[in-house]
Amino acid sequence: MTSKRVVLPLAIGLIVIFTLLLFPWESLARRVAWEVSMASGGHVTISTLAPALTARGPVLRARDVLIEHPAVDRIRLSELEIAPRQILQWLRGSPSLRIWTTSDLGIIDGVLGLGTTSTFVGQVQQVELARLPLRLEASGVDLSGQLNGDADITLDPNGSLHGRMTFDSPSLVVRSQMLPMDIPFSKALGTIEILEDGSTRIESLTVEGDVLEGNLSGEIGLVHHSQSPPISLNVKMRIVDPGLRQLAPSAGIPVAANGEVDLQISGTFDAPRVVPNQAPAKPEARPRRGPRGGRNR
Repeated sequence: MTSKRVVLPLAIGLIVIFTLLLFPWESLARRVAWEVSMASGGHVTISTLAPALTARGPVLRARDVLIEHPAVDRIRLSELEIAPRQILQWLRGSPSLRIWTTSDLGIIDGVLGLGTTSTFVGQVQQVELARLPLRLEASGVDLSGQLNGDADITLDPNGSLHGRMTFDSPSLVVRSQMLPMDIPFSKALGTIEILEDGSTRIESLTVEGDVLEGNLSGEIGLVHHSQSPPISLNVKMRIVDPGLRQLAPSAGIPVAANGEVDLQISGTFDAPRVVPNQAPAKPEARPRRGPRGGRNR
C-alpha cells in the first residue's frame, strides 16, 4: 500500500516533466505572437517561451519579445510572463491573458483581452517618460521623470489606440524651447483620454512644484513626427518662482499680484497663441432709491 502511495505521485511527476520537456513551446510562442499581432494591428515576435512557477502562480515565460506597433513604435521586452485566464472564454473565441512584463519603458501588469479588438486593463509602473513615443520631436518639448498609472486601453486591428488612463508622477520635468528654464514638479496627478482619431484629451492635470502649481485641461492633436501638434488648453496656474513671474509680462502673459495666470492656449506647441480668459462680468449696480416719501396726513 505504501509503495503505491509513492509510485503514483512519482509516475504523475514523471509524466508532467516529460510533457513539459516535449511540449512544442516554440509553436505555442508563434501562436501567441500571431494572436496578439492580429488583434492589435501590430507585429509581435517571441523568441522563446517556456513554463515557469512564480510568486504570481504558474506562467509561460517569454524572453526577448519584440513589439512593433504604430502607437508605441518599437519596444523590446527582456521578459514577459503570460497566464491564460478564464478558459471558457478561450473556447468561445474570446481569449484573455494575464501579462506581467519589465521593459525599458517600465513595468506592466494587467489583463490583455484578444478578439475582434484587443484590450488592456491594468497598471503601469515606473514608466520612463523620456522613452515614450509622444510625437513631440518637432515641438521643442521634452518630458522626463517616472509615471505610474491605471490604464483601460483598446487596440484596434487597424493599429489605432484609444482609451483612458489615470496617472501620477513624483518627478515630472517639462523642458521647452519656449521656456527660459526647466519646470520640475514634485507632484502631478491627471486623467487623460486617447480619442479614436489619435488625439489626447486632458480631462484634468494638477501639478505642484517650486516653479509652477495649478491645473490644466484641454486637447492635444495627433500629427506626424515632423509636425508640432495642435493644442487647445485651459491653464490656471500660479507662478511660484519670482524670476519667472517677472519675465511673464514681457512674454505677453498677464499675471496677477499673487502670481496667478488664467489663460487659453491654442495654435501649436512651437507657435502657441496665448489669450487671457475673460473675467466674469460684474453685475451692474442697481440704482439707489431715494427715501420713501411719507403720506400726507
